[in-house]
Amino acid sequence: MKTKAATHVIEFGSRKIPYRLHRADRKRLRVVVSPELTVDVFAPRTVDDDLIHISVKKKAPWIARTLDKLESYHPLPAPKRYVSGETIVYLGRQYRLKVVKGSKQPAKLLGRFLWVWVEDKNDIQSIKKAVDQWYRKRTRETLGRYLEKCYKVASRHGVPEPLLVIRKMRRRWGSCSNSGRITLNFNLVQVPVHCIEYVIMHELCHLKHNNHSKAFYSLLTRCQPDWRKRKEALDRFRMS
Repeated sequence: MKTKAATHVIEFGSRKIPYRLHRADRKRLRVVVSPELTVDVFAPRTVDDDLIHISVKKKAPWIARTLDKLESYHPLPAPKRYVSGETIVYLGRQYRLKVVKGSKQPAKLLGRFLWVWVEDKNDIQSIKKAVDQWYRKRTRETLGRYLEKCYKVASRHGVPEPLLVIRKMRRRWGSCSNSGRITLNFNLVQVPVHCIEYVIMHELCHLKHNNHSKAFYSLLTRCQPDWRKRKEALDRFRMS
């Protein structure tokens, strides 16, 4: 059983790095640096806070390097302005927003541009609504299509058929429940197809092994032999 995380800070040169300390029934200390640029430390209940802090501080050079590496992969995005020329991302590729004055109609991806027609080009809310509607439609179609593709493989290994839920999540690309439901992040449609397939296959394998045991990874490898390369590519993308 885990307890509520407490926040601590280590110093590395002039840099201050916060980390969240989680107490749990475990034998060893584990430090996790996530793609969201957060640091989590998982420690046994019986180890003193000061000893944990010393251990984490010894890892400060590695933590700082990892944070810098992740930050270089995906700098923080600026708030969207919903004007012509702005970049949008779909399936790992960048497109430009093209806002055109005209009769209202659904947004369309034409060439390297996402075209949006609005009666008033200064009406940011109408432009945003059109872009959001386009993303929602594409997300449902795309994630549904690749779930079907991945399940054809996973079903050969005894994985039960899932229920699919799509919603925005802050910290995960996907999750799996004990009831057989797979939840995929709405923003997953922004990453390349091979990364989408990795997330889906990962969650499908959890339907049979709801843990990260050797059996789980053995199943994942049988279903998707190159999953490690796909995961490495996915880790370069920031959740928006």
